[in-house]
Amino acid sequence: MQIKLKNNDKNYFYRFIGIEDFFKYNDELKTLQSKCSELENACLIFDNEIVLSGEMELIQYIYNELQTMNINDLINQDITIFDDFQINNKFLEALQYAVNLGMKNENFFNDNIRNNFITKLIVWTYMYVKNIDFNKGYNPLCIYYGKIERHEIYFLMLLYKMNFDILYINPLKEEYFEEIDKDKLSICKKSMKIDSIESFNERCKKGKIIENIETITKQIQKEIHEELFVNTGMFKPWQFRNGFTKSVLLDTIVEDIEIYFNEPAKLRDGFDVDGNIVKVPTFFYKIDGAYADRSKYVKLVSKCLEPYPISSSNKLFFENGKISYDEGISDEMFQLMFCQLSDGTFDIEEIKKLNIYKFQKYNEVVQNFLLNKFNEVIKRNDLFVNKLDKDSCLKLLVLVLNLNHDIIRIIDNFDFVGDIPKIVIFLNKEDTISENMIMLLGYLHNIGIDIIIFNPSGMCNLSNVIRSDKFNQVRLDKISYDTTYNKLVFSLIKPSVFTKLFK
Repeated sequence: MQIKLKNNDKNYFYRFIGIEDFFKYNDELKTLQSKCSELENACLIFDNEIVLSGEMELIQYIYNELQTMNINDLINQDITIFDDFQINNKFLEALQYAVNLGMKNENFFNDNIRNNFITKLIVWTYMYVKNIDFNKGYNPLCIYYGKIERHEIYFLMLLYKMNFDILYINPLKEEYFEEIDKDKLSICKKSMKIDSIESFNERCKKGKIIENIETITKQIQKEIHEELFVNTGMFKPWQFRNGFTKSVLLDTIVEDIEIYFNEPAKLRDGFDVDGNIVKVPTFFYKIDGAYADRSKYVKLVSKCLEPYPISSSNKLFFENGKISYDEGISDEMFQLMFCQLSDGTFDIEEIKKLNIYKFQKYNEVVQNFLLNKFNEVIKRNDLFVNKLDKDSCLKLLVLVLNLNHDIIRIIDNFDFVGDIPKIVIFLNKEDTISENMIMLLGYLHNIGIDIIIFNPSGMCNLSNVIRSDKFNQVRLDKISYDTTYNKLVFSLIKPSVFTKLFK
């Protein structure tokens, strides 16, 4: 059974009522018990009750101390169960929550009855939680099986507020949660079949460990995905596989490239998630000239090319501006015009039917993403200097459909929240970039790709095609008309060679 161990603050609280499959139920509990045994000092299992077995002197002492305390301000009272200040403070906050909820829900006829309730919560915490290890990198787990009393529900809620993951399992019926859990901390999953409660240990004795598991905790992972990951800052691999990107230009200075260029999207300023749309903060930088200090310039270039030589699956390097196929529009390609809709966009399903379409070998999600991004670009009025007319739209569509397959691969490998695909271009001597390739760079930037253009001669002018506020441009100390990437290669490699020799 796959117990979900999460290293973040978002924890879960589930109630599984009834039985989905009689034949698997005991096996599921046995597997759960087995997995919990592996969580040393990080798991609690209660079987039909939470035993109150503390010494009477301790219970009486706590009860007496409560007589002099401000029950409405327990956080600032002298109650210390945990040596770690932060954990103890978390406990006091959770205790206050449970006490406040109890005073709101329960008929405490007098202070003595109320203090008995509070005493029980504190003693239970001392007995069962004091030795829990909160520093394992994942949330502690509490499983409560069977019938449950009202005060025990408050204790589970206290544990939840202390960042425990909570599973309440009852094969027969729901208890008092609906009356008590007014803030909906827990989520109930009901199955139609029921059975006698028995005990957790007895059921586990009848069961056997499941090797190939898709049971209670698997349901948690699948069914409550939204609760566990959305708005938590934690993301599952390929969580947004069917989502979309919104590229956000990073307004930075050139020195920031060395610091943030290799950072994943989720760690950059401006990163955000809105439903299934991921805002990806990206670099789009044209760097004219070079530093007077050659070593400083080499350091900047090498930072963009790390690891050197490039072996990263998300980074491409071009020594000239021809990053893809600059196909002319043939008679055959004019059939694309028949795929255009009344709003100016193109019917992507009709495009896929044409014999000039070359993306069939890629996943359907990638194909749709590339084509929908094209439609997004041609609807924008703020990216290109000149509004795209029919001929320009057709030209861009042809460029997209003939996109360099290495570029498609880094897009296919783009998880939106993680490592951002990168294109680094070094223009040798007085090389420039054609208008078609600049238009394609605008499209790629709109996808959310980092683009860095080293232009030592300063001869390349992106602003003829792309609006100047849609990319960053900096002019370094001096313009150099004869600099080539090959002249820098020795500077890039030499330090590493000497490092190996004299390490």
